[in-house]
Amino acid sequence: MIRIARGGLGRFRLATIPLVVVIFAGGRAAAQPPPLEPLVIPATVEPRRPALAAPIAGALTALLPLAVGGALIAQDDRPDRQRAGTYVVLAGFAAAPWVAQAGAGRWKRALFYGLGSLALSTGAAVAMVAEDAYNPNIVNRDRLPFTVLLTTAFFAAAAGVVDGFIVSSLDVSGRGGDRR
Repeated sequence: MIRIARGGLGRFRLATIPLVVVIFAGGRAAAQPPPLEPLVIPATVEPRRPALAAPIAGALTALLPLAVGGALIAQDDRPDRQRAGTYVVLAGFAAAPWVAQAGAGRWKRALFYGLGSLALSTGAAVAMVAEDAYNPNIVNRDRLPFTVLLTTAFFAAAAGVVDGFIVSSLDVSGRGGDRR
């Protein structure tokens, strides 16, 4: 059995208390964070356009003429209105990539997608006039160049608009950076 002499444990406690106080006080003083500097906001903040405004405008540039032109094309008894509707649709397809890309300041992309869609839309218009695509007396294989060019013009316009959405989302997240 261990016997502790009277007063031995009390003296040990009294001697360790100042040591414990010094250790904890020193640790608290070192753990205090430095004072914060005042937050300074620069006065020249560059105004930003809404990131998705240009691609949405490009999508509407493609879809609204498609709806109006489609309503005109649906009139089977009026070939003149069908041709006018086709011109409306093709104009929307030609303009959509320009609006979606140039509206956001990406001029190289606007040139790339816009010229491709413009060339295909123009080709579809020339093929429509050359073969009289809405003449009910011609066979479908004679309408094939017009049909292929019209469909390809649609997908070229859609590619330009979708690219505008993708690049705008990368710009918002900070991963895009360049304005091409």
